[in-house]
Amino acid sequence: MQFSEYFDIDTDEDDEWFDPILDTDTRLFVDPFLIFKESDGLWSTAHAELIEYFDRAFNLLSGYEDSKQSLQYRRVVSLMKFPEPQEFCLGYVGTGTRGSGAGTGLAKQITEAMRQAIKRGLDKGMAHFEELGVLVERVNRDRISDITLSILKPKFIDYTQKIASELGIEVEPVEVTNSVYDAVRKRWVTGTFDLPRNPGSGKAILLVPKRFLRELPTLNPGDWYEYSETTLRDDMNLTVMENVDTQEIVRLARSRSDLIREWTMARETSPAKPYGVNRDVKGLHNWNMLAANIVSDHPISPQDGESIHDFVGRMVAIFKHYIEHERGWPLLYNEDTGKPKREESVQLLFKGIVQHYCRANGVRIDREVYVGKGPVDFAFTKSAFERVLLEIKKMTNTDYWDGLEKQLISYLASDYCDFGWFLAVRYDDKPVSAKRTNDLASRTESAGRDTGFDLRSEWIDARPKASASNL
Repeated sequence: MQFSEYFDIDTDEDDEWFDPILDTDTRLFVDPFLIFKESDGLWSTAHAELIEYFDRAFNLLSGYEDSKQSLQYRRVVSLMKFPEPQEFCLGYVGTGTRGSGAGTGLAKQITEAMRQAIKRGLDKGMAHFEELGVLVERVNRDRISDITLSILKPKFIDYTQKIASELGIEVEPVEVTNSVYDAVRKRWVTGTFDLPRNPGSGKAILLVPKRFLRELPTLNPGDWYEYSETTLRDDMNLTVMENVDTQEIVRLARSRSDLIREWTMARETSPAKPYGVNRDVKGLHNWNMLAANIVSDHPISPQDGESIHDFVGRMVAIFKHYIEHERGWPLLYNEDTGKPKREESVQLLFKGIVQHYCRANGVRIDREVYVGKGPVDFAFTKSAFERVLLEIKKMTNTDYWDGLEKQLISYLASDYCDFGWFLAVRYDDKPVSAKRTNDLASRTESAGRDTGFDLRSEWIDARPKASASNL
């Protein structure tokens, strides 16, 4: 359910605030660089507040950067802990809105990056804290967003109260963790504010402007590598690597910290480019509304004695029919490029459809549940003895058969689950796709026979189709 739906608000494209999905995080992130571009109003001082927070930490650490047992060093580590701010419903979470945030391990790594910055003079006049993201491996887009939201949480509280007042939304006193900074004790404490409450988590709901959202921060390790590698190619004899690892990025950043400052200054002249939430060409957010419309046109009722395995099969059949016969296939393509959407977007649309059926039939659905060595795409549970795991793969995926014959099997074994589904999505007429289509049923049967699991599979024809008038 979306925020606007729960509070019965009419929305349009002119609304500046982002309408979050309340029970699942949207994989968009707040980019501090977009906040940096604000020149007036509530947000004009926000980026300076971000930098001030890190300046205080740098000042506290300076002189004690090599004394890890000192009170100052340990306090900086404490200041670098940023629990995932669940109130925003943004980021990387498979189930619900509970992410990992930055715990003690990552806080120590950020502090180590600050120590490196001090030794290289990067702490002097720091303009963008994202510079730390190229000095420590785990400071990715999710962490940068969490850090930004955490430090600026008081401003987002003010912003949400303003929007709620304008829309006439009911608010109530809600505790918000890490929402008040105690300058004397140099730590975050819990505060209570009049805010909308999330009916699922019971926590406050905090809103963000659409114009602050991106898929990647403007200043990200990949962009830094491209900039620095071009600059240093002749000097350091570096080769262009298609998939450079994070260790190489960090090594390069620590060896040429002068270029980091040059890079950030160069990017300051670039225009702000937020994600187009209204168009949502990659299907990261609007899948929820689209799915609700599909479900209303295709209701299904519980059937006496039906196994959960068969129930999942009925939902797969509805999804397949919609994509293949009701002009659903365009939803699996990016509107701007016409290229197939990534697997994640397909999974989100599938989740949006089946979650309504699951809710009406007493079945719990969880996405990206960690079982064994990794996350299975979906787990459907009706009771302790009725559970089905499901994987979705594009036929062009290089790990396509591994998804069926290794990953799904591994997840089933780790989860002590007997029932598995493999859903394949076909986008083209290439020979490899044709062969994989033809072989799917036999290889599913063979994998089930060899392992003892009850495996089922289906393929979705997402190839572009002519309209009926052109047939």
